Amino acid sequence: NDSKAITLVFEDDVAPEADFIPRLWRLVREDLPCDWQIVSLYSRCAFGTCVSPHLTRVQPDVNEPAWRCRHGVNWGWQGVAYRTTEIQNLQRVWKPAIFNEMTPRCLDLDVALASVSDRVRFYAVPSSQSPGFLKEMSLGSARFSINTGDTHPM
Repeated sequence: NDSKAITLVFEDDVAPEADFIPRLWRLVREDLPCDWQIVSLYSRCAFGTCVSPHLTRVQPDVNEPAWRCRHGVNWGWQGVAYRTTEIQNLQRVWKPAIFNEMTPRCLDLDVALASVSDRVRFYAVPSSQSPGFLKEMSLGSARFSINTGDTHPM
């Protein structure tokens, strides 16, 4: 049944915890509301409303101006789970925020999604959860190297 399919995306510098699959299954079955579209599996500075002991419903930080893309919370794109059938609906709202020359800070995917979280169903697992779903590895990140101008990433 395609309505139950989940798409996982990990950054290049993380690894799933040993018990990742049963914990993700438990998160989807017991913690996530039935209408969820996307969940960040490792969110720094999580901002929103707690919906379970392990999960927040992300909200835009209205303390930050819209022209800055409400920048400052819900950082991290180390790993996300998408409800596969909702990806196109999510993109209809998310893409205009990312590709808007008036808000260059929205080029960061995590920031852009948090800024429109009042129009999508975005949840996050705070990075302070221990054990978490993911662990960061000290291998370096190709994205960070590219962003800082390293001509020979990793």
